[in-house]
Amino acid sequence: MSWPFVDYDTDLWMRIPDSWEGTPWKGPKEWGRYMSEAWWGDSEFEPSRKDLKGLATTLQACAERFPGSHPGFDVYLHLPDPRLMPLPVYVASVEADGDREETLRELVTTDDPDLVERPIVEDFTTEALGTGLRSLRYAQTEEDRTIIACVRYAWRSEEAGCDVLVIAAAPDPRRVLGAMDDIDAFVGRISVTAGPG
Repeated sequence: MSWPFVDYDTDLWMRIPDSWEGTPWKGPKEWGRYMSEAWWGDSEFEPSRKDLKGLATTLQACAERFPGSHPGFDVYLHLPDPRLMPLPVYVASVEADGDREETLRELVTTDDPDLVERPIVEDFTTEALGTGLRSLRYAQTEEDRTIIACVRYAWRSEEAGCDVLVIAAAPDPRRVLGAMDDIDAFVGRISVTAGPG
């Protein structure tokens, strides 16, 4: 099955490796340290040792935990400013199945008993993927009633025989809403091509 390719802006985004084999890093700790130095180095700020270590530790934790939230998805982190908390965005494709409209609506809404209100669902069009759906939804955790904001995108690629799904979520609605323009631009750079045979 075909897999989505993201031509992402490396000033705003980083991708968590799905395997450390073949990379310059032994694992999340080395990767986090390297990316922290790179991100602070490219910023306009002069980091302290504490700043460098803090971001390195945060990125290590992201690399260790976020892939487990949506197994099988590629994980990208939105980080326009090294002082912010990284925002995970998950990208995957699933085999196209069933009616296009029904399936895409299911992918962006899903049944969630913890929803605070009905999701806002609208058409979303990109040059590479055509018109799909985007939803914005708010849920509340059972444990401490924290509000989680989530935006989901879904498209069907008839040529590639797959549905493309993108998920961004965080327990900080302002962080998600503040990143919406960048997330929209990010998904606008996703393409998928039909695989062989």
